[in-house]
Amino acid sequence: MYYHGSSVKGLKMLLPHLSEHKQPYIYFATNPVVAAFYMVHIVERPYNWFTYGFSQSGIPIYTEYYPNAMADVYSGKTGYLYQCNEVNNIQNPTNINCAYVCEKPIIINKCTEYKDIYENFLEYGKQGKLIIQRYETLSKKMLSFINVQVQSEIKENNLKNNPDLSYSLFLRTHFPDIWDSTR
Repeated sequence: MYYHGSSVKGLKMLLPHLSEHKQPYIYFATNPVVAAFYMVHIVERPYNWFTYGFSQSGIPIYTEYYPNAMADVYSGKTGYLYQCNEVNNIQNPTNINCAYVCEKPIIINKCTEYKDIYENFLEYGKQGKLIIQRYETLSKKMLSFINVQVQSEIKENNLKNNPDLSYSLFLRTHFPDIWDSTR
């Protein structure tokens, strides 16, 4: 099974769109939890904000980079998990272990509506399909890593010189100290 998370209701077919990889792709995940992360794009493309990784056993781990980040991003939002049974000519340019892309239109076989994506993630957590690392539990080492990551995003994307971009506004709002200290 291949899954595609979207905020768009009622799709019958998935079509390739220009991606941050500068190619027209459809993105899929073989893990429905990972696909569900992509139901919400908190910043406008071509930028992304997805703070997840994987445990050694392959379970997705969502790490809150600021207090209540998961609820901030997903609570009260509706999303659609599209399932496609036959996907051919797939590639993995992201190197994410369960993520694939396709360059051709794909027929959707099934759709599941998530009325509140955050509530679905909490349920995935109870089922052991998702690990949620709350901000309050993060080590000093992880907080330092987050600081470096956010600084890197600001610098690499030249966000200080583009303060009106949605990504700039998002980072400035949620990481004001990092924003102010980044040159």
